[in-house]
Amino acid sequence: MRKLIVVTGIPGTGKSTICKEVKKLAKENVEIINFGTVMVELAKKYGKELHRDDIRKHPVDFQSKLQIDAAKEIASKAEKFEGVLIVDTHMVIRTQEGYWAGLPYKVLQILKPEMFILIEAKPEEILKRRFRDADRKRDKVLKEEIIEELDFSRFFAASCASITGAPIKVVKNPHGKQIDAAKEILDILEENSC
Repeated sequence: MRKLIVVTGIPGTGKSTICKEVKKLAKENVEIINFGTVMVELAKKYGKELHRDDIRKHPVDFQSKLQIDAAKEIASKAEKFEGVLIVDTHMVIRTQEGYWAGLPYKVLQILKPEMFILIEAKPEEILKRRFRDADRKRDKVLKEEIIEELDFSRFFAASCASITGAPIKVVKNPHGKQIDAAKEILDILEENSC
């Protein structure tokens, strides 16, 4: 079975943690590619040494080039991969210019995802997770801004589904329930492999 799905959510929803749990629990071949990590590696090739949280602070045209090149690299891997390839990414990115699509039209044309899984959590939990994540360079935000990001993430997910014809499934990730969320994703994958 060959399948490319996108697992997405705003920073702090726990999507990367859930993706790791999905891989651990999967009975079939599941691989995870973090879109941001691929972008950072490509930026190095272009001579820019960046922390992944710094990419969004660059002009949108630079981000766009990185996104397209990353999508091409991921699509190339997906063609050769037998199993489920999970692309871990953000649906929406808060940039200096405003909200930017994590998966713009050109990227979707290259990736051709078969499904979107949108990870969500309560705004209060997201704030706590962002505060505790010492490895990341997160902006200080208010609860209202988290709510706005969650809304925009859903808007952008609906747009992606409309463009690709791929379904969206929203998976909740309450505190301490990442294994349950991972099991829910595995159930979704099994249902859609029939």
